[in-house]
Amino acid sequence: MINQSDDHWMYFANNEGLLSYNGEQWNINKLPNGEPVRAVKFIDGLIYTGSYMDFGYWRYNSLGNLVYTSLVNKLSSSIREGEQIWHIEEFGDYIIFQSLSRLLSYHKTKKTISVTNFDSTISNLFKSGESVYFQVAEDGLYSIQSGGIKKEVGFDQIGINAIIEIFQWNNQSIAITRDNGLFTFNNGDWKSFTLQNYPINSSFFTAEFTEDEKLVLGSIGDGLFTLDISKQTIRQFVQPDIVNNTVLSLFEDEAGNIWCGLDNGISLIEKDSQLSIFSDITGILGTVYCSVKYQDQLYLGTNQGLYKRNRDSNSFSLIEGTSGQIWSLNVYQNKLFIGHDRGTFILNSNSIQQIFDGGGTWMVLPFKDGFIQGHYNGLSFFRIGDGFKRIIPLEGFDLSARNIIIGQNDELWVGHDHKGIFKLNIDIEEQKVKTLKNYEVEDQVSSGLYVFHFNDDIYYSTATTIQQYDRKNDSFSADNKLNRSFQDIKRSSGNSKLTSDDKWWAYTEDEIYYTSKDAFQEGINVKSVPISYEFRNISSGFENISRIDENRYLVGSNNGYTIFEIPFKTADLFDLEINGIQLANKDQSYKLLSKDLENPEFENQQNYLNFYFNVPVYKKFGKVKYSYRLKGFSEEWTTYRAESKASFENLPYGDYEFQVKARYDSQDTNTVVFSFSIAKPWFISKFAVFAYIVLLVLIIVITHHFYTRYYRRRHEKMIEIEQEKAELQQLEAQQEIMKLKNEQLETDVISKNRELAASTMNIIRKNEVLNKIKKELSEVSQLKDIASVLKTIDANIKEEDNWKFFKEAFDNADKDFLQMVKSKHPNLTSNDLKLCAYLRLNLSSKEIAPLLNISVRSVEIKRYRLRKKMELDHEQSLVNYILEF
Repeated sequence: MINQSDDHWMYFANNEGLLSYNGEQWNINKLPNGEPVRAVKFIDGLIYTGSYMDFGYWRYNSLGNLVYTSLVNKLSSSIREGEQIWHIEEFGDYIIFQSLSRLLSYHKTKKTISVTNFDSTISNLFKSGESVYFQVAEDGLYSIQSGGIKKEVGFDQIGINAIIEIFQWNNQSIAITRDNGLFTFNNGDWKSFTLQNYPINSSFFTAEFTEDEKLVLGSIGDGLFTLDISKQTIRQFVQPDIVNNTVLSLFEDEAGNIWCGLDNGISLIEKDSQLSIFSDITGILGTVYCSVKYQDQLYLGTNQGLYKRNRDSNSFSLIEGTSGQIWSLNVYQNKLFIGHDRGTFILNSNSIQQIFDGGGTWMVLPFKDGFIQGHYNGLSFFRIGDGFKRIIPLEGFDLSARNIIIGQNDELWVGHDHKGIFKLNIDIEEQKVKTLKNYEVEDQVSSGLYVFHFNDDIYYSTATTIQQYDRKNDSFSADNKLNRSFQDIKRSSGNSKLTSDDKWWAYTEDEIYYTSKDAFQEGINVKSVPISYEFRNISSGFENISRIDENRYLVGSNNGYTIFEIPFKTADLFDLEINGIQLANKDQSYKLLSKDLENPEFENQQNYLNFYFNVPVYKKFGKVKYSYRLKGFSEEWTTYRAESKASFENLPYGDYEFQVKARYDSQDTNTVVFSFSIAKPWFISKFAVFAYIVLLVLIIVITHHFYTRYYRRRHEKMIEIEQEKAELQQLEAQQEIMKLKNEQLETDVISKNRELAASTMNIIRKNEVLNKIKKELSEVSQLKDIASVLKTIDANIKEEDNWKFFKEAFDNADKDFLQMVKSKHPNLTSNDLKLCAYLRLNLSSKEIAPLLNISVRSVEIKRYRLRKKMELDHEQSLVNYILEF
């Protein structure tokens, strides 16, 4: 069974559990015992399920996970052994769970369960209008109404017909049976009901009556049927349109799409789809390179030949004789011209004729009074009036001519994927081609190139540009309306196509774009059809599209084709939502977060995040694409892409705002925002910063203390050094002063010594003179005459006076000498000291004798005696000893 919630999510009963799908992510939610889920129903925000020996409901928690609550414990007695719940319906305040033997009615407000037992098997449970119906085998059809349970039709009328659905139409209650068609019932009457084109030969297991009054029938082995009751038309879907041809359950979602629970898988049939796919699962057709509608029949040119669709079915048959690669199909003069790998063919009604076998033909184009052909290696010309027997090869151009058009003056334009664009002049009479100009194209090599007419002008297209021919300057320019109209569209191929209704078509990875004229302005409208490369996968440069009816087009692909109609209706687009948020640290063990969190702050190490988002769009064609950004990390939006997950790793700390938006079929959704922040790492947290500040202050204080003490000590040391320097300088000054004083003293001593020497010499000379005079006077005969003179002389040479004068002068020159000698030799007499003083002056015995008024011999004796008193050795000099003091 299948159901849908208010938020547009889809839920499926599955052998593995409850399967959910939101348009992007599939999730399996297992029951506690791992049992398969048989029935599912969304009611009032809860998802009720029935399974093997269990039933209950699921509810989303704040993390976005489904949590199961069993209701089995509400039963007055235990659930029966092997009992399974197969259907669930809502009736008033009750939720009715149907097993094969009883109905379990759960009261939503009282939280109690009422049990209704039956003796026979309950085969099904349906809700139609305000009533709930169920069939009891070999008993009949019952209804549950406000008055209670009522038997609608007895077994005697229904018989063995198994009812698979009941619906109301034209005031009639209609039952759909498995094998015997439709029946109406009313007040016990049971009548057969006939609908034109009803597939009576198929066996059906399930059915659904849609809001637009279509009957959808799921068969056993014959696929899916949709029957329009009003129009009496039917359509069948089989593989590969659906995954499997056995349909076990059906559900119409709120958009009108039909979900099919199959024997193996799930398929979706879009309501009123404007696209239909023919899948060549057998590989009979091959790759479709071109298509055309000729004489009201569809023809396909493939790499295996020319195929025609049979009128009575969707099958195709090969036109005999056309096996091989078909490149082009064009209808001229009610004939189908076929460009083939083996040349050129013409189909006239049912008659096929090969008119050219000189090599591969890309295309055929009317030219003057005949036709021009583009070949693998040049051009040729022929006229129909010649009976196709005279085809003229044109000399002068031997390149591949896959893309050709005719200019206003009958010049021929050829687009070449590698050589650029050629403007050629064709001389039919001379059978020659003259190249007027070759226009180089920069990016044509890999993406393809296409030359075409548009609004009476000549253009060429590549994947990156659309250029218009400027006749005045004989050049191509990108400055044109068509190029500007496509400047924001990233085309995947340079190939394009101009269809017979003057619409120009271009291709992107996810869509096909086409142009239409603006009805009110001289502009160009660009519209899109959501046919992605998945449904038109073909080699780049060989994309193809053709107009097969008014506003109907066919797109060829590697495994079939797609037909669509325009204008293409845009689907209703539901709101975008973030359906899951995961958080992890660097070990990437992700855990879900509550989606209800407002501006949460995550720990610094929890900086790995995954965001899951979706838009519940259930369309086979086209894809929802998402763009997101993380403000605080990057201001740039990502390019739109189909991935519905955003991952961020190792985010730095800070404030962030995750923003995501979606786009589908040129429609933009709302932008969803989730704000959060990553905490700072512990080492720069507020506490850490405070601690750092305290520590810094402490370091500053300690550093200041130590630096202060250091500088104080250094200052004291410097003061001490300066004091020492000052003292040293003072000492040096004192020494300098002392030196000067000593020098002065020495000078004085020298001066005194000079004076002493002078005075000593004067005394010596005086005494010598006086002694000489005395001697001479002594020789005078009359002494009495000179007695007074002699007396005067004796008075002047008196020793005591001489010594007194000498001692005073000697003390001035060397005042401490006599004391030092006396202290060392206390036994010396005054005469000894006198002798020492004279010896100190380094006087000879001869010079000392006059001073002592004695003879030289007496002086020698005194010196000898003095040596003995001083106890000098024989070798030791007396004078040197005295001079050493």
